[in-house]
Amino acid sequence: MKFFLTLLLLTSFMSISDGQITDFQWKSRILILSAADETMQRLLVSEKPSLEERDLKIFILTGNATEHQRPSPELAKKLITHLALAPETPMICLIGKDGVTTLKWAPEAFTFQKLYASIDAMPMRQLEIKRSAIQPLQQPQKPAS
Repeated sequence: MKFFLTLLLLTSFMSISDGQITDFQWKSRILILSAADETMQRLLVSEKPSLEERDLKIFILTGNATEHQRPSPELAKKLITHLALAPETPMICLIGKDGVTTLKWAPEAFTFQKLYASIDAMPMRQLEIKRSAIQPLQQPQKPAS
């Protein structure tokens, strides 16, 4: 039994270091851009607060990508396979926190407003919005000095 638990633990640990899509499940939504030019990079920078508010992890597979936006080669292959991306067809894809591919856009059809509206309509996001509205009310008040 101990051997089985040790083996299971090691297998789980190895899958995390290999970079699995499931590493982000229930923690982050994933926005995958098959390619990004300088204009998209500027937009990503300007939209950073809204992207962070929605727990979005950005991955850019080719083109202009900062080091933290470029997935490991293993994860890139898994994303391409998972999303059935064709190298010749640029796409922008959203994977929800549940790990399900929610939406795909051609770059010319993509807007951040569409992205935010899609995410904000998701049940999990609705719950996050409710929690964030309640949280400030539940902060303990400091006694007057």
